[in-house]
Amino acid sequence: MAVRKSKEQNFQVSGNVTEIKEKCLTALNNGGFSKVSSNDLLNEISANYKKATVVGKIQIVLTEQNDKTNINVKSTANSDNIFALFSSPNDKIMNAFKDNLG
Repeated sequence: MAVRKSKEQNFQVSGNVTEIKEKCLTALNNGGFSKVSSNDLLNEISANYKKATVVGKIQIVLTEQNDKTNINVKSTANSDNIFALFSSPNDKIMNAFKDNLG
């Protein structure tokens, strides 16, 4: 059984939940994520991430506050391989999302 570790980050962006959700979905598709699913009722998005050296998933929860949207991102990745010694798999998953969110 794989050893999995998680990492969580929160940040805030300008815009309403609907437009930020669309940006998040685009970022996930551009970042190489698969099995992207969105729960419109709960404003949650989840996706899988599988590359040669990183296997994991990401969960995103959006909450609107005035004219801004809070984004809570949690990544969970396998950390029991040799590649995890050199760089964090969770950081790679987070960066694949955040770098494409722009």
